[in-house]
Amino acid sequence: MAKRVSTRKIKKHRLYSYDEAGDALGVAPHTVRAWRANGLEVMAATKPHYILGAELIRYIAEKQVERSFTMALDQMYCLRCKAPRKPLWGMVDYIPNSDTKGRLTGLCDACEGGLQRFVGKGDLVKLGQIYEIASKDVS
Repeated sequence: MAKRVSTRKIKKHRLYSYDEAGDALGVAPHTVRAWRANGLEVMAATKPHYILGAELIRYIAEKQVERSFTMALDQMYCLRCKAPRKPLWGMVDYIPNSDTKGRLTGLCDACEGGLQRFVGKGDLVKLGQIYEIASKDVS
């Protein structure tokens, strides 16, 4: 499941075909068929196959929980490793997105890929004790 899928348009007591489920979720019907191979329960006794809305909501919620994790204060998300890692040599750059928020970027100590973490400007004092932070002004 590459992108976050919102289940807000799914009614839990309704039956969905692959096409209807794909339209409601904003994904291709082929994606919904692929989810069947990965554990989505489908009423396969008759054709066409139907999916109960509650089962579709459960499957998506379960997959999204599998992908989420909690990072420690001294960790950032590695875009290459797809896991929390520490920055190489403890050096990061702060790039402001707005007056109150920004992101920290750096290099992964395991693969030297890009790291990032979104932070509030108020957190910089606390994070400055852990990292060596260089501020980049993006104009």
